[in-house]
Amino acid sequence: ASVFAGRCAVCHGPEAAGIPGSFPSLHGQIVAFAKTPQGRDYLVMVVTTGLMGELKVGGVIYRGVMPAQSVLSETEVAAVLTYLASDRGKDAAAPVLTAADVADSRARHPDRSAQSTRALRPTLAEP
Repeated sequence: ASVFAGRCAVCHGPEAAGIPGSFPSLHGQIVAFAKTPQGRDYLVMVVTTGLMGELKVGGVIYRGVMPAQSVLSETEVAAVLTYLASDRGKDAAAPVLTAADVADSRARHPDRSAQSTRALRPTLAEP
């Protein structure tokens, strides 16, 4: 919660609901992505490298840039993603990411950038 409040809530809001048209909600997307190995890789690399390019989230198209949070340790990345995957601590059965998971994802994708990380994004059904 403290990593989210200090690094993510500025743009995505204190409830992770985002600002439509500017910053996407982190609710359903992160919960869904955290359930698969490919999705967890994507989440880790988004935090690590940032993200650039068009995204459609909840029927809204976003064309912004998320800056890399490369100063976060593997433990901090795992903690913030676990916090978000658990709907901000409300779902104890949610997938847990560890520092080792973050290190493994980073090792699998050493040459990623904000532009190329978008290609890792799994496809989710839009409502």
